[in-house]
Amino acid sequence: MDIKKHIHILAFLAVLFSTLFLMPEVKAQCQVFVRSLCVPELQPYIHDGGFQAVIMREGEEAEVYKTVFAGQQYRLFICIDSSLPNVEFVVSDIRRNILFDNQKNDNTRVWNFRPSASQQIKVTIRIPRSRQGGGEQNFGCVGVLFGLLEQ
Repeated sequence: MDIKKHIHILAFLAVLFSTLFLMPEVKAQCQVFVRSLCVPELQPYIHDGGFQAVIMREGEEAEVYKTVFAGQQYRLFICIDSSLPNVEFVVSDIRRNILFDNQKNDNTRVWNFRPSASQQIKVTIRIPRSRQGGGEQNFGCVGVLFGLLEQ
């Protein structure tokens, strides 16, 4: 991994942790939300054991990196709580080639895929601003989960 990627990841983690440490009870609730309500949505795929759970506001963007392996059947599931509007996400490879864009796929929050090569992918998640003209932005829990299909 090159130094720029490390810096990107560290910057993201710093922002993530500073936000979450300011709201520890909300962080805990978000993790419980993802574990209890989102993990079952992966079925028949088996949860890979890890997940990202973060509090996001309308208009925010986050990135998650994941190494996937050739020949495995994966399910990516983006789980959001009902206080947020829809979620937008794009999956790209390290060369920035777009592999999947949920806006071009009926705004689905699920993508099933089988990579032809082992590689690192980047999931960019955006919470669009609501169309309601209010000044207050909604915030809520966003979970990013991966599952594997038993072979």
